[in-house]
Amino acid sequence: MKRFVAALLVLNALSNVCEAQSPAPLPRSRGRLLGVFNAQTGDPIEGAEVLDVLNKTKAMTTATGTVTLSFLPDGGSMVRVQKIGFAPYANVVAISEADTVPVTVMLTPVAQTLPTVLTKEAARPYTSPALRDFEERRLRGEGRFIGEDLLRKNDSRRMTDLIRQIGVSVQCAKTFPYACFAVSSRQGSRSALRGGGCSFDVYIDGLRISDERRDLEKIRISEIGGVEVYSGPATIPPLYNMTGSTCGVVLFWSRER
Repeated sequence: MKRFVAALLVLNALSNVCEAQSPAPLPRSRGRLLGVFNAQTGDPIEGAEVLDVLNKTKAMTTATGTVTLSFLPDGGSMVRVQKIGFAPYANVVAISEADTVPVTVMLTPVAQTLPTVLTKEAARPYTSPALRDFEERRLRGEGRFIGEDLLRKNDSRRMTDLIRQIGVSVQCAKTFPYACFAVSSRQGSRSALRGGGCSFDVYIDGLRISDERRDLEKIRISEIGGVEVYSGPATIPPLYNMTGSTCGVVLFWSRER
């Protein structure tokens, strides 16, 4: 209640200042002010959109959280106030000689649901230079990453499951030895697998692997502290693009104990 009263007092003061300073003031019915404030802190909200729902005209609040409703038609209209991060507000606002008191709108902040991003976990204080480099690339977000926190939560799962979880295709052989590889849809590569997939190059602790250890089913999640995937030559770090691969690269980093 105290915050609401404070916001209302500020809005009334601004209304009086506008009337005193304007060289050719609008009629009070046309210069009605609307103020938008944070319902939790009482702070003015700059950049809130104030929309005339019926006529589709709109204006934005200033740094003081206020806007003049001169764009509304005589008699008033349905007004919608909205800004990202706040619950929207809608109500009818009257514009007439009898309706001149400033309108106060208190917007309530809402928690925003963000897409799952695996690159935003807090960086661990790694001793390994390789894992510190992994964290730096992860913060830049140029590839797709799986950090140690998520890996530890999935120690009992298969690596193929986590690779698919970050949107990378996996192709498994239907005959012995049933190996599974991260693949791209690019065609005509020297790394193409039977069945049309283009196999990613695999590095473990910075060393390119060309034998059966490339099989994702053989890589134990409980031994890995970081995974990074690059799906094309334009994003692959130069150190791991020496082969000129047109498919992609998967980098695995051993976990610190």
